Amino acid sequence: MAFSDLQLGLACAGGAVVVAVIGYNLWQERRARKHAEQLFRPAERDALLDAESVDAIPPAPGGRMEPTLSTDAGRNAGDRSVDENVMQSTPAARARTQATRASQPTLPVDSQAIDCVVTVEAPAGIAAASLFTAQQALLAGFSKPLRWFGWDDSSNQWIELDARSPGNLNRATAALQLADRRGAVSDSDLVRFYDQVQRLCDQFLAVPRLPARNEVLERANELDRFCADVDIQIAINVAAKDGSFPGTKIRGLAEAAGLTLHADGSYHAQDDDNRTLYTLSNQEAAAFSAEQLRNLYTTGITVALDVPRAPDPVASFDKMVAFAQKLAGSLNGVLVDDNRVLLSERSISLIRGQIAQFDQQMERQGIPAGSEVALRLFR
Repeated sequence: MAFSDLQLGLACAGGAVVVAVIGYNLWQERRARKHAEQLFRPAERDALLDAESVDAIPPAPGGRMEPTLSTDAGRNAGDRSVDENVMQSTPAARARTQATRASQPTLPVDSQAIDCVVTVEAPAGIAAASLFTAQQALLAGFSKPLRWFGWDDSSNQWIELDARSPGNLNRATAALQLADRRGAVSDSDLVRFYDQVQRLCDQFLAVPRLPARNEVLERANELDRFCADVDIQIAINVAAKDGSFPGTKIRGLAEAAGLTLHADGSYHAQDDDNRTLYTLSNQEAAAFSAEQLRNLYTTGITVALDVPRAPDPVASFDKMVAFAQKLAGSLNGVLVDDNRVLLSERSISLIRGQIAQFDQQMERQGIPAGSEVALRLFR
């Protein structure tokens, strides 16, 4: 069958149109791919949200020391000295320096220092409340605390998320704490954390940035070793010389000194920010309660200082000793350690020096005693 010139012309024109459409589609696809790559590739490394860029926290110098309050123990504690030559820039300080160079928003320093931070990018946007609710179902049951933050463009800052958080997000972070008093985060927890964050991102068409797991575990173990080195509690006992102390008098002395009774069964001395300086508790098994103190008689009470949690531990210790001495005078008691060895002014002075060393150790790591990050680590 012969084709006319008109039919041939129409066939050629149709083929040209098909080729043009295919070419245009390929050009559009390439353009979209380039745009996506630019969107998900930051212009420069985020020094505070990319865990690979955060240096590991070095272990604190010296081994773990459990202080006692006897004269011999105090003398041994006093012999320990702090080598000022080992002072280095801390992870928190390095993070602050890098923050000034970073073009992207940064998390608070405590998250940079003690958390594994995973950044989540969501170009299409995610409802903040929906993200938080979804992660509750997928990311429950970890042995370490997990916090979520969203970047608020209107206030230009990170906001900690909860089930009532308003608005949509294009950027969020999941921060899993690396260590606490129970030890370092486990490899199995970290694997599950990564897997579940990836599942969550798949659900919301978002992209996670997962730090190298081996580096995160190394940071966690080094942070745990540092915590063990400075996790010290100091206790002074007020023992009855004769008989026992009445609970009503203990209550009166505690309340007169401004201490308040807490749910843990101890009186707490607190500063203006409600941070505990030291505690007063029963040396015997029965915890203090408002009802129980009416009929209580005890042969001894204990004032205690939790060094890493106390703001300005040396000053807190001095206030604790003064209070213990006042209790001893008012109750006809004596100051002794756990072995019922009398405490002298010399032993108290040596303990104060030991506390100062631990305080300096924490300062060098950028984790001051009594700070928010210290309260998270030593809860």
